[in-house]
Amino acid sequence: MVETIVEATWQVLAKEGYAAANTNRIAERAGISVGSLYQYFPNKNAIVAAVQRRHHAEVASAMATAFAETAGQPLEIGIRGLVHANMQAHLADPDLHRALTAIVPAAANPETLGCIRDGIHAQLRAWLWRYRQQLIVKDLDTAAFVVQHLVEAVVHATIDGPGPTPEPKQVEDEVAAMILRYLTG
Repeated sequence: MVETIVEATWQVLAKEGYAAANTNRIAERAGISVGSLYQYFPNKNAIVAAVQRRHHAEVASAMATAFAETAGQPLEIGIRGLVHANMQAHLADPDLHRALTAIVPAAANPETLGCIRDGIHAQLRAWLWRYRQQLIVKDLDTAAFVVQHLVEAVVHATIDGPGPTPEPKQVEDEVAAMILRYLTG
């Protein structure tokens, strides 16, 4: 039942936005009564938080897979793999991503975003450590922060940005080249 409610909320957020995602609409989409919904979630923000946790888990899983797949690869190939994985994770459901990042209040679930960022930061720092002999940057914590937030900002702008944006592949190529230059000079 919880998964049904979360999936229905996911669909309402992606297609109709945060304002439309009231408990009545979510219950209707899930094919259940509002009373049944309240047996599992106390309010709309609790359900939205569950959707955010699911989305963040999917992004974290995609990134963990990319870190594993790029282990042992040359630095340039690894960077391209990480940027591509991040872009693809966000392109999987851009409407939902837009709703979660641009419309849903940060107060709905602040802890999950912090956890995913911390987890990706730790993975990225460990990944950079493997290449430390090739890097001109010496502070790997700062480098991981810069790379992580650079990729996140550009990917979000590609998906969520107003007006026309370049093709995601072009963006991936440019971001990967920029990161490689930053890390290796």
